[in-house]
Amino acid sequence: MIPFLRPLITIAFILIPTLVSQGNGFFLQHRIQQLRATHKCFGCHLSEVNLSGANLKGVDLRSTDLQGANLKNANLRYANLEWADLRNANLQGADLSGANLNTALLVDTDLQGANLEASNLELADVMNANLTRANLLKASRSDDIQSSHSVTLCRTILPNGLISSRNCQRVGTR
Repeated sequence: MIPFLRPLITIAFILIPTLVSQGNGFFLQHRIQQLRATHKCFGCHLSEVNLSGANLKGVDLRSTDLQGANLKNANLRYANLEWADLRNANLQGADLSGANLNTALLVDTDLQGANLEASNLELADVMNANLTRANLLKASRSDDIQSSHSVTLCRTILPNGLISSRNCQRVGTR
């Protein structure tokens, strides 16, 4: 091997992962700026993003990857989250009233204290979701949310206005 190439190859192996990770951060920041400017980010990759407390009222996030995202106390009123992947996301205290969560993945999602009043939860997968103290009043769903035994519904306002006390012994903080 040519002697001067060895140091260049070594430098390339050191720098490339750093540049790629910085590039991913740049693209993520660009998508967040796009989202805030246009209120649209169809099919975006926003996993692990921190949008805690963000005003995202009426935003279009259809088919967006929000796995592990922090959306605690975010305003997502009337947001379109159809087909969104919200697995393991933190939506504690988020306002999702009137939101479209049709076919959304809410598996292992923390929705403690979230407002889902009049939201569309048709075909949403809520397996292992924590809906403690959440408001589901007038939320639409093709099946009874209580039929999903893995969902925590402690002090949850159900679509019919009744308050559930199911699974209160499992409640804990994440």
